[in-house]
Amino acid sequence: MSERTSDRADVQNLPFSNKFMIACLLYFLALKLVISFTMQPLGDEAYYWLWGKNPAWSYFDHPGLAGWVLGLSSAIFGDNLIGLRAVSLATTVGSAFVLFLYARRLAPEQTKANWLFVLLVVAASPTLFVWSTIVYHDHLLIFLTLGSLYCFTAYFSDIAKGQSGQVSTLYLGALVLGLAGLTKYSAVFVGLAVALLVLFHPKLRPLLRSVHIYAAGLISVIMQAPTIYWNLNRDFASFGFHLNDRHGADWLTAFNTDAFFNFLLATIILFGPFLIGPFIKLFRTKTEANFAGIGVWFARLVTIMSTGTFMFIAFFSFTLWYWSDLSYILMLALLPFLRMRKWLAWGHLIFGGLVITAVTINYVVLPLPNFFGGRDAEAATVYNWSEVADFVRNAEEANSDVAFLATTRFQLGSQLSFAMGRTDITAIEVRPSQFDIWEQRNQIAGKNALILNDEFGYLDEAKRRFDQITKVDSLTIERFGYPLLTYDLYLGTNYQPRATNLVEQ
Repeated sequence: MSERTSDRADVQNLPFSNKFMIACLLYFLALKLVISFTMQPLGDEAYYWLWGKNPAWSYFDHPGLAGWVLGLSSAIFGDNLIGLRAVSLATTVGSAFVLFLYARRLAPEQTKANWLFVLLVVAASPTLFVWSTIVYHDHLLIFLTLGSLYCFTAYFSDIAKGQSGQVSTLYLGALVLGLAGLTKYSAVFVGLAVALLVLFHPKLRPLLRSVHIYAAGLISVIMQAPTIYWNLNRDFASFGFHLNDRHGADWLTAFNTDAFFNFLLATIILFGPFLIGPFIKLFRTKTEANFAGIGVWFARLVTIMSTGTFMFIAFFSFTLWYWSDLSYILMLALLPFLRMRKWLAWGHLIFGGLVITAVTINYVVLPLPNFFGGRDAEAATVYNWSEVADFVRNAEEANSDVAFLATTRFQLGSQLSFAMGRTDITAIEVRPSQFDIWEQRNQIAGKNALILNDEFGYLDEAKRRFDQITKVDSLTIERFGYPLLTYDLYLGTNYQPRATNLVEQ
């Protein structure tokens, strides 16, 4: 028996035929393309688009790679939906390729079927579908993490079997891990998992005597230089924001049970409740010192550190469920080894298909609550931006004493910037953001502005920054006769920028 064959999983009787899985994948692909090329950007997507228009070593909210990639995409495809979301389509293809590599190692006798099955389960997870479609940082993080850990798993499994391993694979894994670290801070869990496995797996401990493992680690660390340089020149503002400031003062002093149960419930429902079975099996299955066994240990370690960290934070502060997405994508890459009961697979496909279809309708056609007399104000923020842009543009042209445009939150300012194709709009926020760095404070101090506000905006903060603000107009956007959201436009006089430590010292 060859070493490669010894890595394989038992051939499983998959619940779906190849033709059926291809048909379902084509359906999910169609929904992905509809969202990608018809849905206007969410506030954070437009914010990251602005990063690309303002290249820097790093950014307040995250490291720089996602912004650099968006800047490159905009330069190639233009400042439009194609230029915005082409990158997430590219990383989707990249992630699919890495999942094929996993399937080929885990199920060489049934690679195509297992690969299609894994792709289908991933596509039917509402969170993994959405966050591999919109251009939050997660689409890039998922691709790079999968690629990095595939390389580390391949190299470590060779070492565990007493082989020398291809050092080039180790260095490739380190390079891709470095890129993941330049994407999102949560990539640190992957780096820690690599270090812990080398330290505590008895068959990998000999790597501690190899110069290559230290050189590989050094590569990953050195690649974080842009992020470190940015923070050094801004009093470690980004690190401080994530470790403390975003949660509020004294956030560790009192339990927040609502935040914890919201995190737990959202995680179970939005990743897919039918994935609980294989997730539990991830921690119960016996492992060997082969590709599957090393992969399982990586998934366990990343899950414990990632989900455990965010569950701890959720005990005290509001935490978003998708921050732990690395835990689930790694588990799903191992499905040919972990296997999944047929009824769970069917339940996951049906549940995920219905939720993702509903999400698509909600953000592309009409917010679904409107059909039942309700409203989804968050979904309404992606509609009718050409109308909003014309509304603001006409008001600006009619007010000759206006020196600049502003909004009352950074997401709104980013969406207006994307819709108008401008990068000189100011966002007035209660919390710091990249807009504090971009703001041309010396040029607009003491000047008048038109201020766009919606129901989520910080209008009281705007009142503190201007001597006076006066409402001049309003616009209610509609879809198929349903009112969705009202935008108010104010005139503010004598703007006073706030002090900030985000301007490079």
